[in-house]
Amino acid sequence: MTLPDGYTLRRATAEDAPTIARQRGQMFVDMGELTPQDAAEQHALWTDWLRGALPAGDYVGCLADVGGASVGGVGLMFQPKMPSAKDRAPLKAYVLNMYVAPEHRRRGLAEALMRAILAEAGTRGLRSVGLHAAPLGRRIYERLGFVEADNPEMRLTLEPSP
Repeated sequence: MTLPDGYTLRRATAEDAPTIARQRGQMFVDMGELTPQDAAEQHALWTDWLRGALPAGDYVGCLADVGGASVGGVGLMFQPKMPSAKDRAPLKAYVLNMYVAPEHRRRGLAEALMRAILAEAGTRGLRSVGLHAAPLGRRIYERLGFVEADNPEMRLTLEPSP
Protein backbone atom coordinates (compact mmCIF):
# COMPACT_ATOMS: atom_id res chain seq x y z
CA MET A 1 0.00 0.00 0.00
CA THR A 2 1.42 3.36 -0.96
CA LEU A 3 0.94 6.50 1.05
CA PRO A 4 -0.38 9.74 -0.42
CA ASP A 5 2.32 12.22 -1.48
CA GLY A 6 4.00 13.94 1.44
CA TYR A 7 2.97 11.40 4.10
CA THR A 8 5.42 9.13 5.89
CA LEU A 9 5.13 6.42 8.52
CA ARG A 10 7.60 6.10 11.35
CA ARG A 11 8.05 4.25 14.61
CA ALA A 12 7.12 6.25 17.70
CA THR A 13 9.71 7.15 20.33
CA ALA A 14 9.38 8.28 23.94
CA GLU A 15 9.45 11.88 22.70
CA ASP A 16 6.16 11.16 20.89
CA ALA A 17 4.35 10.27 24.12
CA PRO A 18 2.44 13.60 24.35
CA THR A 19 1.34 13.27 20.72
CA ILE A 20 0.13 9.70 21.20
CA ALA A 21 -1.70 10.71 24.38
CA ARG A 22 -3.37 13.60 22.53
CA GLN A 23 -4.42 11.32 19.66
CA ARG A 24 -5.74 8.75 22.16
CA GLY A 25 -7.84 11.41 23.85
CA GLN A 26 -9.20 12.69 20.56
CA MET A 27 -10.02 9.13 19.48
CA PHE A 28 -12.21 8.70 22.58
CA VAL A 29 -13.77 12.15 22.10
CA ASP A 30 -14.60 11.33 18.47
CA MET A 31 -16.24 8.06 19.58
CA GLY A 32 -18.28 9.93 22.20
CA GLU A 33 -16.71 7.99 25.07
CA LEU A 34 -14.94 10.98 26.66
CA THR A 35 -15.55 14.69 26.75
CA PRO A 36 -12.68 16.93 25.67
CA GLN A 37 -12.23 17.89 29.34
CA ASP A 38 -12.05 14.22 30.43
CA ALA A 39 -9.46 13.51 27.72
CA ALA A 40 -7.41 16.54 28.77
CA GLU A 41 -7.48 15.38 32.39
CA GLN A 42 -6.03 11.97 31.41
CA HIS A 43 -3.39 13.37 29.03
CA ALA A 44 -0.61 13.59 31.65
CA LEU A 45 -1.37 10.09 32.95
CA TRP A 46 -1.19 8.58 29.45
CA THR A 47 1.90 10.62 28.55
CA ASP A 48 3.80 9.49 31.64
CA TRP A 49 2.92 5.85 31.02
CA LEU A 50 3.92 6.03 27.34
CA ARG A 51 7.26 7.68 28.18
CA GLY A 52 8.21 4.50 30.03
CA ALA A 53 6.38 1.93 27.89
CA LEU A 54 7.82 3.02 24.53
CA PRO A 55 11.53 2.58 25.36
CA ALA A 56 10.78 -0.57 27.38
CA GLY A 57 9.03 -2.13 24.37
CA ASP A 58 5.77 -2.62 26.28
CA TYR A 59 4.09 -0.36 23.70
CA VAL A 60 5.08 -0.05 20.05
CA GLY A 61 3.66 2.89 18.13
CA CYS A 62 3.56 3.89 14.50
CA LEU A 63 2.82 7.48 13.48
CA ALA A 64 1.75 9.03 10.18
CA ASP A 65 3.42 12.38 9.55
CA VAL A 66 2.94 15.11 6.99
CA GLY A 67 4.56 18.53 6.94
CA GLY A 68 6.38 17.87 10.21
CA ALA A 69 3.19 17.00 12.13
CA SER A 70 1.83 13.64 13.28
CA VAL A 71 -1.71 13.32 11.93
CA GLY A 72 -2.39 9.72 12.84
CA GLY A 73 -1.13 6.79 14.79
CA VAL A 74 -1.68 3.30 16.08
CA GLY A 75 -0.20 1.26 18.90
CA LEU A 76 0.50 -2.32 19.79
CA MET A 77 0.78 -3.92 23.20
CA PHE A 78 1.69 -7.47 24.08
CA GLN A 79 -0.29 -9.63 26.47
CA PRO A 80 0.76 -12.99 27.90
CA LYS A 81 -1.28 -16.00 26.86
CA MET A 82 -1.06 -19.73 27.21
CA PRO A 83 0.51 -21.32 24.12
CA SER A 84 -1.49 -23.89 22.17
CA ALA A 85 -0.82 -26.37 19.38
CA LYS A 86 -2.28 -23.88 16.87
CA ASP A 87 -0.42 -20.87 18.25
CA ARG A 88 2.73 -21.61 20.22
CA ALA A 89 3.56 -17.95 20.94
CA PRO A 90 3.33 -17.05 24.63
CA LEU A 91 2.07 -13.56 23.75
CA LYS A 92 -0.76 -12.05 21.79
CA ALA A 93 -0.80 -8.61 20.20
CA TYR A 94 -3.41 -6.01 21.03
CA VAL A 95 -3.98 -3.03 18.71
CA LEU A 96 -5.03 0.23 20.32
CA ASN A 97 -5.00 4.00 19.84
CA MET A 98 -5.92 3.87 16.14
CA TYR A 99 -6.46 7.49 15.12
CA VAL A 100 -6.32 9.67 12.02
CA ALA A 101 -7.19 13.38 12.23
CA PRO A 102 -10.50 14.08 10.42
CA GLU A 103 -8.94 16.30 7.75
CA HIS A 104 -6.55 13.46 6.80
CA ARG A 105 -9.08 10.62 6.66
CA ARG A 106 -10.12 8.73 3.52
CA ARG A 107 -6.58 8.79 2.11
CA GLY A 108 -5.48 5.29 3.11
CA LEU A 109 -3.58 6.33 6.24
CA ALA A 110 -5.54 4.13 8.65
CA GLU A 111 -4.99 1.05 6.52
CA ALA A 112 -1.29 1.88 6.05
CA LEU A 113 -0.90 2.32 9.82
CA MET A 114 -2.68 -0.98 10.49
CA ARG A 115 -0.58 -2.85 7.95
CA ALA A 116 2.60 -1.45 9.52
CA ILE A 117 1.61 -2.42 13.05
CA LEU A 118 0.44 -5.89 11.95
CA ALA A 119 3.81 -6.38 10.24
CA GLU A 120 5.45 -5.58 13.59
CA ALA A 121 3.37 -8.29 15.27
CA GLY A 122 4.34 -10.69 12.49
CA THR A 123 8.06 -10.00 12.84
CA ARG A 124 7.73 -10.98 16.50
CA GLY A 125 6.20 -14.30 15.50
CA LEU A 126 2.80 -13.45 16.95
CA ARG A 127 -0.28 -14.94 15.32
CA SER A 128 -3.04 -13.68 17.60
CA VAL A 129 -4.04 -10.02 17.22
CA GLY A 130 -7.01 -8.46 18.96
CA LEU A 131 -8.64 -5.04 19.10
CA HIS A 132 -11.86 -3.32 20.06
CA ALA A 133 -13.30 -1.91 16.83
CA ALA A 134 -14.86 1.52 16.75
CA PRO A 135 -17.63 1.76 14.16
CA LEU A 136 -15.52 4.13 12.02
CA GLY A 137 -12.72 1.57 11.68
CA ARG A 138 -14.70 -1.65 11.40
CA ARG A 139 -14.59 -1.84 7.57
CA ILE A 140 -10.80 -1.46 7.52
CA TYR A 141 -10.37 -4.16 10.15
CA GLU A 142 -12.67 -6.53 8.28
CA ARG A 143 -10.82 -5.84 5.01
CA LEU A 144 -7.59 -6.79 6.81
CA GLY A 145 -9.11 -10.10 7.94
CA PHE A 146 -10.35 -9.34 11.47
CA VAL A 147 -13.51 -11.22 12.43
CA GLU A 148 -15.92 -11.00 15.34
CA ALA A 149 -14.68 -13.04 18.29
CA ASP A 150 -17.12 -15.17 20.21
CA ASN A 151 -15.61 -14.59 23.62
CA PRO A 152 -17.72 -11.98 25.38
CA GLU A 153 -15.64 -10.26 27.99
CA MET A 154 -16.87 -9.87 31.54
CA ARG A 155 -15.29 -7.35 33.86
CA LEU A 156 -15.27 -6.60 37.57
CA THR A 157 -13.89 -3.42 39.10
CA LEU A 158 -12.54 -4.03 42.59
CA GLU A 159 -12.60 -1.33 45.20
CA PRO A 160 -9.17 -0.36 46.57
CA SER A 161 -8.20 -2.11 49.77
CA PRO A 162 -8.20 0.13 52.87
